Amino acid sequence: MSQAPEDFSKIGFAKTFLLPALLIFLIPIVSLIFFLYIQGYYDNQARETILRQIRDDQSLTAEQKADAEALFTRVPMSRLILHPDYAEMVSSEGAFDYATFRWGIRLSLFSIIGGGVVFLLGAVCVVASLRSQWIQYVSLSVSWHVLRLFGAAQVLIQGVLLFALSYWVTAFFFEMYVPKLIAIVGILALIAIAAVIKSIFMKLHNETVVEGTVIERDASPALWQELNGICAKVGTEMPDQVIAGIDDNFFVTEQSLTVGEKKYSGRTLFVSLSLLKQLNGSEADAVLAHEMAHFSGKDTVYSQKISPLLVRYDHYLQGLYEGGVSLPIFYFMNGFRALYEISLKRLSRSREFRADRIATEATSPGDMAGALLKIIAYSSYRAKVEQEIFEKEEVLESANVSQEIAQGFDNYAGSFLATPDVSHLQTSHPFDTHPSLEDRLQAVGCPLESAESQVMLSAPGDGLWYQKIEGAEQLESEQWQAYEDRFRAYHEETLPYRFLPKTDDELAIVVKAFPEVQLEGKEGLLTIDHAGLNFATWEAPIRFSDLQECQMDENQRLNFMAKDARPVKLNLKKFPEPQKVIEAVERYYSRYLAAKAYQEHVKQSDTTSYV
Repeated sequence: MSQAPEDFSKIGFAKTFLLPALLIFLIPIVSLIFFLYIQGYYDNQARETILRQIRDDQSLTAEQKADAEALFTRVPMSRLILHPDYAEMVSSEGAFDYATFRWGIRLSLFSIIGGGVVFLLGAVCVVASLRSQWIQYVSLSVSWHVLRLFGAAQVLIQGVLLFALSYWVTAFFFEMYVPKLIAIVGILALIAIAAVIKSIFMKLHNETVVEGTVIERDASPALWQELNGICAKVGTEMPDQVIAGIDDNFFVTEQSLTVGEKKYSGRTLFVSLSLLKQLNGSEADAVLAHEMAHFSGKDTVYSQKISPLLVRYDHYLQGLYEGGVSLPIFYFMNGFRALYEISLKRLSRSREFRADRIATEATSPGDMAGALLKIIAYSSYRAKVEQEIFEKEEVLESANVSQEIAQGFDNYAGSFLATPDVSHLQTSHPFDTHPSLEDRLQAVGCPLESAESQVMLSAPGDGLWYQKIEGAEQLESEQWQAYEDRFRAYHEETLPYRFLPKTDDELAIVVKAFPEVQLEGKEGLLTIDHAGLNFATWEAPIRFSDLQECQMDENQRLNFMAKDARPVKLNLKKFPEPQKVIEAVERYYSRYLAAKAYQEHVKQSDTTSYV
């Protein structure tokens, strides 16, 4: 279960995505203005020198002088030297400078014009993608390839422009150049280029793991027989496999999935054992008809095609973000990604409304509405139970998530419709987003505020489909046990990061995960525990609660500054394995900072609740 994502206003969307995207023009525009200016300056200097020489040349007639002055006044030197007859008028150094200006201007114009063209092309593709799933896939595929090549070219061009600016800005305005600045900019440009190249060619492993059990046809013939009836009503073929799990959702996909040690391809239906127990047979019919309708509309086909493109796109964005100087290109690409997300969500909503309509026609509006209400209520309650158990600040002997859900769900369902923002809640899904509960109930003809909603929500389920799965109770029990074991283990891992120990129990939890560490050095013993650190030559230990600053200097010394302004140094060269010292200090101090932040959050939450 998840809440609907925030809908950006037009102004909010522009501030968040479109305005940052315009940063792609910053470096080329600055470069264009600068190189035009500096080229003009050099042209003016050359013109004044040549005109002076012409006037002083006594060998020329008045007519020749007039013609020469007209030529050099009308045509700048930067253009004249491109003609073979005038190429030798400047030195090799001057020719190189002019070539630098010329290419700086060309690259800047290419970057600016290319950005405008790609922006328009991308906008056309985004608008076209709203028409249908097929057009959406084609437009996304085309724009992805164009944007990928454009982004790589922009990183290269803007890296070259920055490198050129790092020399010419100081050389022109201050008559000097800074080798360190040039080297740093060059290195940053190379890092950005390397990051982009890596993101383009790196092979991605997109394995989707699903927790559950594949239900074979001969193992549960009643399930497959009923499912065949649903498919006949919807007008689609049967799924290739059915996976039964305990996640709080139902979904279909044609992406390759890994279940246990085996991979599955083709059309997959995932059913939730825990939810099937809560639904009536007719409500489960509606849910499964909804899922099969996605097959009939080829929704899963296009999701399978589009998903790898989005993964590649997001990975490429990550490479641009990590490139540093490629951030302007990142914001440009991210703006288009956000626009496509709007398109994807709009068509996703259309697919869900279509599947709801087909399911309603195959069953009834009440069945579809009742299923939606129960699924979202169950998902909401499960999240609430898990959060309450996870927040317990003690070692759990067991994490009885399923038991607490079973014992309390009926009472929770009775008050669910009074939950704040209940109308905006959505069913969860591993691949797609869904319209809000209010919109979906309105579409099937059973408004959320109607009196029937509470009646449908409170009606106990008969678990008819649950009973059609052979050994369902054992399967569910085993999966819950494995899940709760993982839940408890993770909870125990997080406990030491919550406490600034005040009781013996809290201290025992922290010390178990963070026992005292002793590292022997040439000058004595370094001791680190959950509370702080001490060294043989120090006057007193340093408590993490008193530590204000910790930095390593050029001489491989850790410099600690305590609240009492007492500077303390630790020479890492005196330890046989300096990296172990660094890792130990980071690990124990990070635990303290995490616990401090957690306690402040808890205190703030308690205060807010009280107010």
